[in-house]
Amino acid sequence: MISVNGVAIDEARLQAELPRHQDEADPLQSAGRELVLRELLLQRARALGLAGHDEEAAVRAVLAAEVRTPEADEAACRRYYEQHPAQFLSGALVEVWHILFQLTPRVNPQQLRARAGEILQQLHGAAPGAFADFARQYSNCPSAQQGGRLGDVSRGATVPEFEQVVFAMPAHTLLDRLVQTRHGFHIVRSGRKVEGAPMAFEDVHARIAAWLAQASERRATHQYLRWVVGQARIEGLDMPGADSPLLQ
Repeated sequence: MISVNGVAIDEARLQAELPRHQDEADPLQSAGRELVLRELLLQRARALGLAGHDEEAAVRAVLAAEVRTPEADEAACRRYYEQHPAQFLSGALVEVWHILFQLTPRVNPQQLRARAGEILQQLHGAAPGAFADFARQYSNCPSAQQGGRLGDVSRGATVPEFEQVVFAMPAHTLLDRLVQTRHGFHIVRSGRKVEGAPMAFEDVHARIAAWLAQASERRATHQYLRWVVGQARIEGLDMPGADSPLLQ
């Protein structure tokens, strides 16, 4: 049995969590680590007077109260701009098709990702013109009616995590991995690409600051969770700190 600061995580809770981790290398260990982290954050919420009836809200409240994310100053933004010139081209376009496996509150993310991976493998073995048929059958995006075609996508037209991938792809390529965004998991194919002209730093400063803030928040959350684990008394499960996928 797993124990977190004297609070037991029994077999029933572990078995209930297990189905969400079936595509992990060690589903049982992955489920246990997630339950440990959740319990630690709920204990922290109670200690801070943030606990309520909604566990997810309590976890979010703890992270909001305890994780400090430094803002990206102008110097950091300018360094990023100078180091990534290909990301800041005016008039750059890439023709994109995608198949979206949409994340919703009732969908298990691990199972959805596994299903999307299966379809991607099938697509790689299919005929070159099969993408549109796959999109019509599997995509949860309205673009499915057009065979998954999003058209000519410009910078700033999609969420950053999708944009960065599609603009880095070579023309006329089926990406060999899934793209994960806040909307779900995407299978992506590129068509023609149009290179653009460099944009002025002043025109992209705000966008860079937002990207850097997101990255900084992820790092700060990672460090906070490592600290919480380090302060706890955990029995029955190894929590290897930075090596845990739940702390990434």
